[in-house]
Amino acid sequence: MSLELIINLLTSIAVVFSVVFLAIEIKKNTLAVRSNFYDSFANSNREFLHQLITDKDLGKLFEKGTKSWNSLSEDDKRTSNYLYIQMFRIWENLYYQNKMKVLEPWLWQSNKNTIISYFHLNGIQEWWQFRRQSFSNEFVAFLEKSTKPNNEIKVIEDLFAATDEK
Repeated sequence: MSLELIINLLTSIAVVFSVVFLAIEIKKNTLAVRSNFYDSFANSNREFLHQLITDKDLGKLFEKGTKSWNSLSEDDKRTSNYLYIQMFRIWENLYYQNKMKVLEPWLWQSNKNTIISYFHLNGIQEWWQFRRQSFSNEFVAFLEKSTKPNNEIKVIEDLFAATDEK
């Protein structure tokens, strides 16, 4: 074998190893990005729910507003408005992460069910008419084209009423 042939062979092998190494690093990076997003999403959810848990009046207001936003007082509408914007921003981000294929399909499906279930609650629909322009056209279209689920999310008041009827 000539020296030139050996050099070309070694160069080709080095290129193949470099491509394999690069592919492994890209896969690791993709997993790290997904992991960071999952962690960020979980933290956003925890923070949102934490405020509803630690402030019982806020939790009650959140649920009351999902039943009928129009029946709330001006101050309660103001507070509920910010809560719902916060919640829908988290969900809008999740929607776009799904579009970019960051989410595993099972994670998107379970969260999509929650998003659509809340979106179709009467109070949220009343609020939505005033706030839909605050969100991207694509996210608005996704929500508004969704079908209202048969199994509506129940607030605690409804769950207690259902157990009292038994």
